[in-house]
Amino acid sequence: MQPKFQEILNKLANIEKGRVEIGKTFREINNSFNIGPNEEIYDKKIINKVEVKKPSKNVVGIDGGIVKTSLHGIDMMLVRAVGVNFIYSDGNLVKTNYHPSSVPEPSSDVIINALSEIELEYCYNFVRQIKEIETAIESVKKFNPDIVLLDGSVIPHYITKPEKDFVKEYYKRLVDLYKELFEISNNTVLAGVIEDSRGNKFCDILIRRVSGFLQDSINKKWLSILEKTRDTNLLHYILEKGERTCVFNYSTNPANHPIIKEFSKNSDKFMSFYLKTVDFDRPVRVDFIANDDPTKIADDVSSFLISTSGHSGYGVPAVLIEADKIAKLSHDDLENFYYDIINRLGNFSSLFKLRRNNRPF
Repeated sequence: MQPKFQEILNKLANIEKGRVEIGKTFREINNSFNIGPNEEIYDKKIINKVEVKKPSKNVVGIDGGIVKTSLHGIDMMLVRAVGVNFIYSDGNLVKTNYHPSSVPEPSSDVIINALSEIELEYCYNFVRQIKEIETAIESVKKFNPDIVLLDGSVIPHYITKPEKDFVKEYYKRLVDLYKELFEISNNTVLAGVIEDSRGNKFCDILIRRVSGFLQDSINKKWLSILEKTRDTNLLHYILEKGERTCVFNYSTNPANHPIIKEFSKNSDKFMSFYLKTVDFDRPVRVDFIANDDPTKIADDVSSFLISTSGHSGYGVPAVLIEADKIAKLSHDDLENFYYDIINRLGNFSSLFKLRRNNRPF
């Protein structure tokens, strides 16, 4: 075995061992330390047990899919989104509806503007989220749900405000749609489930709020590990099934947050927490808009997510699994679109495939 490889193994093992020890310590102090409530946190305890009830809810799950490719002179894409409506009564799924249908046709589009790779990725991301939020708005109006669950955050994600006018139009359209969704969701709980969060906000909170309390038992090595750790990586060792973290502000400074400041009416209502829904999967992050008591909403959403996440190794609720299954697109769909264009127009220069995707060897 190469010395460098052994060094990597030792480093990973030591860091993970430290996370296990930190997680155990935070569970031990949970009943003796109040992390809140304060201006940032809305619960007393780091770990909060969720009372799980059989759901009697009208719920909508939203997801979208996109496939895209770059050609010699244009960029092309297919995109679709679906709203899945599950109606539960006393824990049983009694009715299922879909919007626009159970087999929605994908929308096709091409970009003929000369964009950089970064600008193009922004466009793709905007187009997918625009389709999802349009579908969410239509689904809220159609089904009048108690809860809307987005696949991803409740604010536009993985974006920054672009400079080029062409891309900026997509950004403006997306922000306007989110504002409309927030406006019509006053009587609906609007939440987003992030299954693979890479955030470290919760670890940052623990460093700032708890390290002083643990000054006799915590050491600089632990602080160093926390600074390098994503939230879900640590919470895997803190939370057990049926537990959530305290609710905390999505941003400590919403007025200066590059995206949240676009939504001044709701900027102080964006909240987050982590939840362990099943035994053998990592916690999910849940973002939501607090139009009511944040802890009450967190408990209500948590109860629903736990009771409808049926696979012990995959902690996502059934309504989002169904939405993902329907919205997903394949590259075969895109190939069919591509050859349909060629059959109608001929294989002119703009439609040539890139050399790196069309090598004869």
